[in-house]
Amino acid sequence: MLPNRILICLLSLVPGFCCAEDIPPVVQEHCVRCHGADGLATAPGMPHLNGQLAAYLSDALVKFQKGRQPTGVLNHVPASLGAAEIGQIAEYYAAVKAERPKQEVSPDKVALGAEIYRNRCLDCHDDNGREADKGAPLMAAQKLDYLVAQTRLFVSGRRKFGFLQDEAFKGLSNDELEAVAHYFAAQEQLAPKVQGKKKRR
Repeated sequence: MLPNRILICLLSLVPGFCCAEDIPPVVQEHCVRCHGADGLATAPGMPHLNGQLAAYLSDALVKFQKGRQPTGVLNHVPASLGAAEIGQIAEYYAAVKAERPKQEVSPDKVALGAEIYRNRCLDCHDDNGREADKGAPLMAAQKLDYLVAQTRLFVSGRRKFGFLQDEAFKGLSNDELEAVAHYFAAQEQLAPKVQGKKKRR
């Protein structure tokens, strides 16, 4: 049997594995229970955080803290957390390398979502959601139930539209918006390799 020290070193080579000593205390205390050390959420309605843009995460955390973004989590971001700690959480999850699990999606909805994506979403969520512009988040391989739930919050007005987002949503039915969620959920988080080289993210 391998000594613990050697085993930990070997596990550290596994994608998504985080040694406890590498996790900032503020992340361990406030985030790991729902979002995991690897940023892969397992609870219903929770988003994956791994690889997300640090600036977007920081902004979202401040909105939760200030009550400007709806959340079902009690004391989601405590008022005691300062800007430095919020930034530390965002930078940590942005840097985490972990593989988001495959999800069960509807092929028909993915096909419809792809068409809507090309016409409505491409400007802010380029490369099938693996890139982002205008303050938008990365969307590829995000949890389907989370995407659908957030879409409903935007439609209801409980969550405020971002830049140009109201135009993207305008005139789309709930079924069409759900199809876009299926499309993003079906994507690979990282661009597939082509001829031994990885395409741009």
